[in-house]
Amino acid sequence: MTNYPKESVCNDDKLLYRVTLLKSSNQDTNKLYARAYTNACHAVKLDTNAKYKEAKDAYNSVIKNFSDLLLDKDNGMDRNKLIQKRNEYKHRVEQLERYMDGTKQTSFLYINENSPYQQRRDSCDSDIVRTEQDDYNDKAKFCYDQGELNESKGNTDHALEYYSEAAELYLKAFKMYENDSPEKLAARENFTRALDRAESLKKTAYLLSPIQPRTRSASNASDLRPSLSSLHQRSSSVSSMISVESQCPTDDILTQKLSSTEIEVLKHTSSVNNKTFLPWMDEADLKEQFSYPNSKYLDPEGSLRLSDKQLEKFGGWKRPADIMKYPQLICLISSTSIIQDIVTDCSFVASLCVTAAYERKFKKQLITSCIYPQNKHGQPCYNPNGKYVIKLVYNGIARKIVVDDLLPVSREGTLMCTFSTNKGELWASIIEKAYMKLMGGYDFPGSNSGIDLHCLTGWIPEHIFISDKHFVADNVWDRILDGIKYGDVLVTIATGEMTEEEATEQGLVPTHAYAVIDIKNVLGKRLLQVKNPWSHKRWRGPYSHLDTQVWTDELKSCLNFDPDLAEKTDDGIFWIDFESVCEKFTSIHLNWNPELFTHRWVLHSVWPEHRGPKKDIFSLHYNPQFSLRVNVPDKKPAAVWLLLSKHIMVTEENTDYITLHVYDNTSGERVYYPGTPFKEGTYVNSPHILVRFNAPPGISDYTIVVSQHEKEHSLYFSLRAYSLAPFKLKEVPMRYSVEQKIHSQWTEQTAGGNASNATYLNNPQWKITVPPTTSPIGLLLMLEAPKDFAIHLMLVEGGKRAYSVSLRDILTESGPYRHGFCYCELQHIKRKYNSYIHPPTLSSTFEPELLGKFILTAASSVKLQTDAIPSEGAGMFKKVLHGEWIIGYSAMGCPSFGNYAKNPRYLLEIRELTTVKVRLQSVNNTDSVPSMNVTIYEKHPTELFGKELATSGPYTNVIQGVATGDVVLSQNEMGYII
Repeated sequence: MTNYPKESVCNDDKLLYRVTLLKSSNQDTNKLYARAYTNACHAVKLDTNAKYKEAKDAYNSVIKNFSDLLLDKDNGMDRNKLIQKRNEYKHRVEQLERYMDGTKQTSFLYINENSPYQQRRDSCDSDIVRTEQDDYNDKAKFCYDQGELNESKGNTDHALEYYSEAAELYLKAFKMYENDSPEKLAARENFTRALDRAESLKKTAYLLSPIQPRTRSASNASDLRPSLSSLHQRSSSVSSMISVESQCPTDDILTQKLSSTEIEVLKHTSSVNNKTFLPWMDEADLKEQFSYPNSKYLDPEGSLRLSDKQLEKFGGWKRPADIMKYPQLICLISSTSIIQDIVTDCSFVASLCVTAAYERKFKKQLITSCIYPQNKHGQPCYNPNGKYVIKLVYNGIARKIVVDDLLPVSREGTLMCTFSTNKGELWASIIEKAYMKLMGGYDFPGSNSGIDLHCLTGWIPEHIFISDKHFVADNVWDRILDGIKYGDVLVTIATGEMTEEEATEQGLVPTHAYAVIDIKNVLGKRLLQVKNPWSHKRWRGPYSHLDTQVWTDELKSCLNFDPDLAEKTDDGIFWIDFESVCEKFTSIHLNWNPELFTHRWVLHSVWPEHRGPKKDIFSLHYNPQFSLRVNVPDKKPAAVWLLLSKHIMVTEENTDYITLHVYDNTSGERVYYPGTPFKEGTYVNSPHILVRFNAPPGISDYTIVVSQHEKEHSLYFSLRAYSLAPFKLKEVPMRYSVEQKIHSQWTEQTAGGNASNATYLNNPQWKITVPPTTSPIGLLLMLEAPKDFAIHLMLVEGGKRAYSVSLRDILTESGPYRHGFCYCELQHIKRKYNSYIHPPTLSSTFEPELLGKFILTAASSVKLQTDAIPSEGAGMFKKVLHGEWIIGYSAMGCPSFGNYAKNPRYLLEIRELTTVKVRLQSVNNTDSVPSMNVTIYEKHPTELFGKELATSGPYTNVIQGVATGDVVLSQNEMGYII
């Protein structure tokens, strides 16, 4: 048998191919396997060199070799392993086919392919010589720093663990250095220092209490921690800063006790792009395990998907220590050092730039506060163990994103992700990797910088559309200038679609995000300093480096800018006037510091797909609604901001158009009709909707309605409120828990029209029976019909069919006729009432005979019995007679006028015992209806009338006419007179 290496690894970093020699006693089989092994190594080599077409053909040869081997069932080889290997190669062929097909398509995303930073992208070192001692020292220093951090926070047990690990690692390094070398002496000194700290803590811990076992978190994403359901008590709307009891304003999950519904919402939306991202819990997550003495951290969820452009040049995943001599997390926070590479995340990189500029200008942590591990000074630090946790705000709360430090590099060894021009600096690459993991991979289609900044910082996003009819440039400028003066706003701007000629002429990138890193109002000019995340390609219009007309010495001095010097180096940074921004850009994204507001609150909820109609054009009953009571103690109005944030579980094109409507003068009660809201939102397909208004002095009540343009699926969301005055925000529950829906229709027999029609009495009616109960019961009736039907709903006294209705009979009604939907409510009902549905009309409420389906909903706190009331004369034969009153001949009036017998009379002959009812209606075309009566008499042989058997009662001029009650008549010789 030929001797081959027992196992060979061919690694192209996109996929690990392992060609394993499976021993056989058959010589022909061994030859065939040797050929398969050679072909496999050749295929992997072609694949690694990006010769994908040739690689695919080579893989197919390997697959055929393995298929031939499987034909011989008695070759003594492990068939399961053969099948497994063959399937791996088949899978790679499929991947290559998909990739090659994908690269034929035209990309509509603008990518920074021609960056002048190609040579600087590798801020990597080609002559790295790292020893095992270097790794031990780096890990030991990290452990010592983490020990100091935990000791300062009182986490004695964790500090002791870290100091002990540091001592062990320093000792390992010490043993490997040459005798009397400076490195060996330093290692011994560091070992002694770490050991002393460990011994000191051990004594302290022994005196205080027994050492508890180590409980550092290992970030097991499969365990959706039960701590969601055991959060601290939710605090009320916090007191103002001048209150006696000082409280920090907060909407943080740690200070709010969530309802069971909110917990389920946050649990459900923890699953994003098929990965679980747990809520951030300070108590647990600040004790995250970051040290791995015998290895380096590797993300158990695998590597991220790469974009097509990355795949074209992909060379592998590398750790910083493999490509950098002195890796560090932060060298110098600066917006000018961040470069967007070929990942299509310009809005995200613009967000990094603007937050870095904020930190540098205001000397406050913002972007760096979300990176862990941190040292005892709260600064993020490089972790030689390769593990980082990034705190991002997503789907309603801060969440933890755990990543390793493996970064994508090209075959030339250059980084293929966002990077820093500061040599060895990693923070931008690590944060980007965490965000890309949350978004599903580096093939992220992009979003907008307002969304990205909210995720990175939690600052309130406001999206301003420059083309909006309500856009007032002066007002927006004043707000931005006022906010940026005190560091309360982050500003980014974005372009829209434009032709290549326009883009080249203006020096702009179509559909691209830009970071605003400074704003000035100097010499009567409104100017913004802007950075292109690509760090090249600059604005060429007014106030650019090419504009020779505007750059006076005074202006240059005010802005500390030299256009001649700027022309020599394209770093993507430029000045532009606000007027040009309003003309050439399409959007302004503002993210506001939530700490501007002394009172904050958040609620999490879901709008199930099955609840309510797809569109809420006519009815808001099933929409999620919230009551807001604002108490403004001052004489000036107080700002109130409402932020609706949709929870997104899959990164894809957002087709949900959502908004918020605010209704005032509602007492915080549920709103049913859309009407005209106090603040009407605009439907946009953004995950964040912001509504701003001022509440007047005193107490004001509002109802907030969440709305979708068209509901396609369940909507999970968070609603945040911010104000300078105390407020209470709570969900308006569905008042009635039991609903019964009745599906019916108006037919030719039952489409009776409104009360001005004689056929009004034919409309569908139901009897509602309330069960015995001691507690008060309310009743809500809702009617849904085609949108072009004007409809009405009424509840009247009784329990029998209502033929006409007077005001004293009405218990509640829906008001004027409305299209598509109407409702009425009675908060305290008795045992029996009629539900009386008025008919629909198309454009006039007086037009009967409109046929169509409708849904009647009866809702209450108890189960009601609803029974359809039969129409008049149901089960009886019907005969209609037409006649007329003729003045002077048959229009003789009531008996008191003396000629009653001359009124129209009809003979009724009965052949067998039967029930009879008679209705009299006027059909004259005038608006007036005469007062009428109809009576049934026995026929008398000699007198005009015999005994009165049934009558409609007093004369009345109701348009629906008058009717006798049901009367049972038997056969007689004379008959009956009507």
